[in-house]
Amino acid sequence: MKIRMMIVLTLVLTALSCAEPPPPPPPADTSVENVDLGIKLASVPEGMETTVNEGGSLELRTTGEGVDGLVWFVASPDLHAVNLVAAVADHQAQIESLADGEYKGSQELQGDFGVAFYSRGRFSEAEATVEETVLFLIHPTANRQLEIHYRYPAADDSAARVEQLIGVLAEVEQSLGRG
Repeated sequence: MKIRMMIVLTLVLTALSCAEPPPPPPPADTSVENVDLGIKLASVPEGMETTVNEGGSLELRTTGEGVDGLVWFVASPDLHAVNLVAAVADHQAQIESLADGEYKGSQELQGDFGVAFYSRGRFSEAEATVEETVLFLIHPTANRQLEIHYRYPAADDSAARVEQLIGVLAEVEQSLGRG
């Protein structure tokens, strides 16, 4: 009986040691939806985290040591017509009205989202120079304007920051909660 028990125990232990490990858990869902804004981010981009998502406010902060930046979204009410060129001109006037405001320019973008413009400028805030880049586009519902703002400490080259903002844009979808 003891030998039989030892054989069974040996077989069980051998079977357990040969078993395949369990599959890894599915990746965590990093999507974020804001019904009031009418948008969903399919995924929060790497290097950012959601810090506010309530009511009509959705904010992302950059993460990492020595990296500072804030992204926030603004969606207009339903409009008869969306004028992105006028929005860029308004942003330029806003930047130029701020302390040490220096408008850096805008550029038209084309992509899956349609036509969009980015607009960039620098100004002084709390004794530091900050830069703000804004993407202006037609909201996924097609009858609203969507603005994606990104404010960060100014640097000699802002190309990486503009790329981060375009990465956020790539994740924007229409919220199923509002249409």
